[in-house]
Amino acid sequence: MPRMDIGSAGVYGFRLAGDEASRATLIQLQSLAQRMDIQTKAIPSPCTGICTMDGALGWCLGCGRTGDEIAEWSSAGDVRRSAIWAVLPERIDALGISITRLPWPPGRIAEFVAESLDQKSGTWALGCYGATAEFICHHDEPCDVSATGETITAISDRGALQLTIGEQVRALRLRADHTRRGNRAIFLVVLKARATLPVATTLTLLGRDEGAIRPACRNDAWFDLGLGRADVRFSVRASATELRDKLNQASGLPLSDVLQAAGAMIVKHSPARIVESPLGRAEIGTPIPPPGGQSPDGPHTHLLPGHLASGRATQPGIDLPPVYALGATFYPRTGSQGDIEPEYAA
Repeated sequence: MPRMDIGSAGVYGFRLAGDEASRATLIQLQSLAQRMDIQTKAIPSPCTGICTMDGALGWCLGCGRTGDEIAEWSSAGDVRRSAIWAVLPERIDALGISITRLPWPPGRIAEFVAESLDQKSGTWALGCYGATAEFICHHDEPCDVSATGETITAISDRGALQLTIGEQVRALRLRADHTRRGNRAIFLVVLKARATLPVATTLTLLGRDEGAIRPACRNDAWFDLGLGRADVRFSVRASATELRDKLNQASGLPLSDVLQAAGAMIVKHSPARIVESPLGRAEIGTPIPPPGGQSPDGPHTHLLPGHLASGRATQPGIDLPPVYALGATFYPRTGSQGDIEPEYAA
């Protein structure tokens, strides 16, 4: 099971700097956003940003549409869009595409998030390969789920999760083998140009955690561990004086040095770990296992600098379309949403 390990260091950074190359990248992403029909009708586009046609079959390698279907999409009504969506699964199987877009508008995505939390039907993970928080509740574990506007919040005794599903959020799925129905995972994503979390490359005191999900924690000091990424931030909240003093002493150090200087103290106190993504945050309060120990059965985090060095958002072998930044991942329990093909629901 994943855990917060103290190991060899590796820091990866992604941010849009102010040079000409980065500005050109931002312009390209904004242009792509327009082509991908960000301002959707009731039935959104299946485009995933991989706009390459298969020469033999004449279908897009990202979404499975023909060139004519892509050309007519912007002017097509919902009946025609539904008809196009209906023929895509067979084409996608023929093309061997493993990650596709779900035909869910933001309201349907928000419904899915709330339902999955209320029904405790799987695990929600925030983070990247090497730095992740996993929020899960057992069926008999109390969990308070609420929705305010676009924001869904779940709070249990062992952790908390808060996701905001705005108009720019899209749902992708990692499809199961075509011989059976269902999904291995559902990814909530935004365009990389919208992944703009504050970037720190060293341990940084952030002041009071005024955005804490639990109001009682909003006066606690919190420290950014300095992953150097604009799509993920990993922090710890230090309520214990001993831990807070130790982290203050290590301020300004890169992650590898922080783990050497304060790793044992972090494990000792097992402070709340906060992982933020472009969609929200997860807060985990379960004990951190010692090196070589096993993660608790339930909400937990892992921090593995060796994996972070790869710069990946997802584990090897699973690659999101490069235009997207990962916001959250849902892993269904066996026998729940994983066995249901989530086709379009108006």
